Amino acid sequence: MTNPAQAMRMLVTYAICIPLAIFMGFTMTEIGNNPDYSNLFVVAVVVAFLASPIVIRWHYPIMVFGLGCPMMCFFIKGKPPLWEVVVLLSLGIAIVERAINSERRFISVPVITWPLIYTAAMVLFTAEMTGGIGLHALGGDTGGGQKYLALLIGICIYFALTSRKIPAGKRNLYVMLVFLSGLPVIFGDLFPYLAGPFKYINLLFPPSGSVMTDEGVTGTTRLGAFGATAGVVANFMLARYGLRGIFSALHPFRFMVFCCLVALTLLGGFRLTAISYMETIFLLFFMEGLHRTRMVLVFAMGGILIAALLVPFADKLPYSFQRALSFLPIHVEAGAKMDADGSRAWREKMWSDVWPKVPQYLLLGKGYALHAEDFALMGGGAFEGLGANLDASEQGLAISGDYHSGPLSTLMPFGIWGAISYVWVALATLFALYRNYRYSDADIKTVNTYFLAIGICQIFGFFFLFGSYAYDIGNLAKLAGWSIAFNWGIKKVPAPGPAVNTAMRRLPSHVGKPRPLTA
Repeated sequence: MTNPAQAMRMLVTYAICIPLAIFMGFTMTEIGNNPDYSNLFVVAVVVAFLASPIVIRWHYPIMVFGLGCPMMCFFIKGKPPLWEVVVLLSLGIAIVERAINSERRFISVPVITWPLIYTAAMVLFTAEMTGGIGLHALGGDTGGGQKYLALLIGICIYFALTSRKIPAGKRNLYVMLVFLSGLPVIFGDLFPYLAGPFKYINLLFPPSGSVMTDEGVTGTTRLGAFGATAGVVANFMLARYGLRGIFSALHPFRFMVFCCLVALTLLGGFRLTAISYMETIFLLFFMEGLHRTRMVLVFAMGGILIAALLVPFADKLPYSFQRALSFLPIHVEAGAKMDADGSRAWREKMWSDVWPKVPQYLLLGKGYALHAEDFALMGGGAFEGLGANLDASEQGLAISGDYHSGPLSTLMPFGIWGAISYVWVALATLFALYRNYRYSDADIKTVNTYFLAIGICQIFGFFFLFGSYAYDIGNLAKLAGWSIAFNWGIKKVPAPGPAVNTAMRRLPSHVGKPRPLTA
């Protein structure tokens, strides 16, 4: 006989699923004929509703994965990156869980929390005073809201990550989620090589600009996505094994794979990539104490060998490799050298024209708001005709706030208050990273060492290489959040053990023992 309760549940399920399936089929047909955002958004809402039990149960690992995944949510107007969506979703779920369960507590670290709260308040005040947070992609009269959102959601990353502690037994799994989630970035360079139907994957992973301008000639085209993918695996190896584990004689395969990956990162032709890896390896070498071992000779001989091969054969390397290494005192082809020098020249031109305008924005920054006249100026192109005496501060990138300089990207939009916030956040992050590195548990020592090295490199690069306040604040918040979640807070100085009277250790063994009775 049929169970009435079971039959009723089955009828209710069919009553929901069958109409929903018909509706989804109709909507998908409409998307094929008219792929507008309204239809895409309806499908996204339905899929999100069906997946809600999974998202609620696993929102934290999904958020950790989404932080490194380069996917774009093309079905949402404005095409926000995946990390913005999953951070807000995970933080919202964590707040609800905390409200209904007192045991679900966020990790409290005031030394990080207060500078981030100050930064958020300062950004919102500046936005209110300079035209608001405009979202031109959503039909607003002003633009620039994407940077405001990236900055504010970047601050939310810290609170989302510290909403729970990463279990000690799952640390290796989360290390993989943190780093290897960036592997899909390779799809950005596969656009010229994909067959017709497979090109739709670039809706999720947009093609890089280099492969959109030509047919993708290997060795000539700057394959930044391929280089970034190699960097993802190289960074995972540094965090998982450290230099000591990679260059261990017991695992020669790791050494070969790591060297190949670091070389492949130069496919993008970015000098910053080469400089960053040099900095990171240099810091890890000393932080892991390898300078006190025989590895000094190995690294010295390796450096001499690389220099001996680069000096005579640098101009025989692929174009992207030559461009990435053009900052070194080696001979490269004239084309690669001119390309790199031209990039540096327009940056220096922009900086020289923008810096005199900094004082007028020290007390109240200009913010990120862009108005109609700004978009009109930007439409003229970025830095066209810099050979003439044009003011680079009035060109496209400068108007949009892309100064390619950390200090300028802070002082122009937020003035002295932005400088205070960055220094405060940076010092607090370094404090947390250093304490967790200095007093780390043995099973996570390598990861903590890598976090500290990356934090130092990011802050150095912000001031002297390439920086963007809107995204660097989020990067620091993310580093601090990872470190605190892995270590369950900031490690404290170990309490001293009980005092031992070393003088007693030097006494003969018979002292203090009762003597045997004698007749």
